[in-house]
Amino acid sequence: MPKGQSETHSFYCIRCGQAGLPLLRPKAKIRERFHRKKLYCCHCKCEVNHIECRDDVDIYEFKEAFANGDFEKELEESLKHCQGVD
Repeated sequence: MPKGQSETHSFYCIRCGQAGLPLLRPKAKIRERFHRKKLYCCHCKCEVNHIECRDDVDIYEFKEAFANGDFEKELEESLKHCQGVD
């Protein structure tokens, strides 16, 4: 892929708030802002939703929302889904 045709995006865990592994996305397949993706968190040792952040502004806004507890309900639902509990 020619240089400039993809972007590296960060993923932040909604359980611990730490950065997971980054993902290289082709510009043609960019997701909406704050896209959710179920990933294994190497810090929490479980599979849970991560928030996709495209740049430093997104990371800052994620960290503020995380500190305010904005993801608590979503975290409960994500953990229940991953554990197969309805």
